[in-house]
Amino acid sequence: MRIAATLVALVSVALLAPGTEAHHSYAMYDGSLYRVFTGVIVRIVPNAAHFEMHFVPLNETRDALVRDANGEQLVWVVQMESGAEAFQHGITRESFPQGTVFSMGVHPRRDGKPAGDRGDSGLFQCPKGKVPEPGKHCDSVAGAKAFGEGVLPAEGPVQKR
Repeated sequence: MRIAATLVALVSVALLAPGTEAHHSYAMYDGSLYRVFTGVIVRIVPNAAHFEMHFVPLNETRDALVRDANGEQLVWVVQMESGAEAFQHGITRESFPQGTVFSMGVHPRRDGKPAGDRGDSGLFQCPKGKVPEPGKHCDSVAGAKAFGEGVLPAEGPVQKR
């Protein structure tokens, strides 16, 4: 009887305990601002909670990767929708292999770290072997592919709809 009571108590505690699926806030991202990047994929992390794209931006002339003060490639990490939603939009590790050139808008982190959130930005992939003209993005390249809905936002403060 004592074992049964202990089991009932343990099951009750487990059922009433808050879930471990707690989700972080988006407060770390500046939702009032968009930065628009054209970059090269270095890694894809298809997490269930957030699909992540790790990339190095291309410079404005689109002929070199952006580097930090130490000369290292400046890798940005962008959190996106859930892995399941990304999959529904055709965004997978296979559709964005290492070396893929793409463009999207990012709400940057408030602390200045090279990371952000995609928000409602469109996501465009340049055709293999092509990059946009200087100062432009993949949505301007003939044969570019759009993933999901949305357009590339204007760089700067978010435009009110």
